Parts: sequence; structure tokens; C-alpha cells
Amino acid sequence: MSKFDIQGLTRTFFGGKDRRECANPTCTTKPKQQIGIRFYEQWFCGPDCFERAARQKLLELMPARGKQEKPPSLRMPLGLVLVSRGILSHEQLKIALDQQRTSGTNFGEVLQELGFATQQQVTAAVAAQWACPVFSLGERPLPTAVHIPTRLLELYGMLPVHFQEAGRKLMVGFITRVQHHMLSTIEHVTSCTATPCFITDNEYRRHLQSLAVVSVENELVCDRANGPAEIAKLVRDQASYVGSEEVRFGMCRDYLWGRLLGQQEWDLLFRLPED
Repeated sequence: MSKFDIQGLTRTFFGGKDRRECANPTCTTKPKQQIGIRFYEQWFCGPDCFERAARQKLLELMPARGKQEKPPSLRMPLGLVLVSRGILSHEQLKIALDQQRTSGTNFGEVLQELGFATQQQVTAAVAAQWACPVFSLGERPLPTAVHIPTRLLELYGMLPVHFQEAGRKLMVGFITRVQHHMLSTIEHVTSCTATPCFITDNEYRRHLQSLAVVSVENELVCDRANGPAEIAKLVRDQASYVGSEEVRFGMCRDYLWGRLLGQQEWDLLFRLPED
């Protein structure tokens, strides 16, 4: 597990110089050209004012994280989609459902184990359930212009598969279901428009492995944060150390994703307590 580097905090606080009023209503610093940081379209003159704002924002965000996911809509069951496409017979559907009830395995995996459907057929049927396209990665490299922390890619079964610079459009490939809350979070943190598609499990695992062998120096993970006050202090310390000019927060179901922007880009992940 990565540890937060909070040494060297005597370095200059934050990277961006500006002449403006601090958004902290209790700030006593006189307006002048000074070091500051942007946070949720506001500007704060230094680490103390930023930490106060970050703590308050976390108190607002954390109780609402469970409301980010869209309620499930009515979808035709995967087995019936495959029956309607002539891939599965009614007898095969019954056999597969019986085996799934016994084993508790994912239904798509059961179909593949029984030899009733290929991985490509299952992926196409799942994409049809969600009214999304299938994207074939093949040997294409993953886009590097937009970074998403590896921990989140693993946790939510997704990969960034295509990026279009014009309009900053990012296509995110899923393997089992669309994670709407993650699309919303990705849009906020990266300033991209994120749209879903589906990819096969094999392509997902192969490309995720290629990411795992690349050392990611600017990703820090904290699995034991004790609430908004501690998280706000850790973000303040790291932002101070690396000279960040802006901080963005993205709320996931399981993690808070903090992105520090400046001369270097850092991602901080904090495991959130269970509801």
C-alpha cells in the first residue's frame, strides 16, 4: 500500500499565484499577490483555508455517495436476449439457470463453461441489455491522455478504451454492468465527457495486466482514513508538498478520489467507511 509523503512541508504552499479574495469567509489575510489553490470554482489563499473548505465539502459529499447510482431499469434477462438471438435454446437456458442456482456463478460465465455461448456473444448480449455498443480493443493501446487510478479500474470492472481530444470525449469499457456513478465521477475529475461501452473479459484482463506492470508513481492509496477531518488534512499536506494549484474531489461508492493538479498530477484514493 502506498503511503502519503508528508515530508518537506516547509516548501512553498501550493503552486498558483493570483491576486484575489480568499473564499474562506473567516480568512484574515489581506488581498495581495499570494500563493493559492482552486477548489470547486473557488480560490483559497493557503493551506489552512483550503483544509477548512475541503473538510466542509467532504461533510456534504460523503452522506450522498449512495445516491449517485441510477436505479436499475427494467431489462430483458441475459438468457432471454440470447434466446431471442437464436444463440440459446429454451432447454439450454433451463440447464444454465439450474447450474447457476447451484454454483452461484455469474450467468454469462456459466454459459461459457457449458459451451452454450462464446464470450463475444455474451458481451454483445450484455451490451444490448444496457443499450450500449461493443468496443473491440484488439491490439490498440489504451489511451494515455486521461488517467484513471488502477484501483478503481479493478474495483468497477472498467477501462478507458478510446479518447477523442476534440471535445474531450472518453469512452469507458465495462465488462458486467455500467457504473453510472463512476462515469459521473470521471467527468468531474477529468473534465471529459464519459460514455459507456462494453468490452470482453479477456480484453479487460489483458489490458489491465499491461497497466499493472507500469509503475504508477503519482497514485497514493489510503485504506484507513478516519473521516472528513483526517482526509482533508492528508489532502492539504500532499497538495502543499507537491505544490498543487487545484484540487478536485470525485465520490465513488467505496472511495473518495482526490486529484491534485499543477506541474505534476497526483491521484489520492481514500477508502470510505461502509454505510
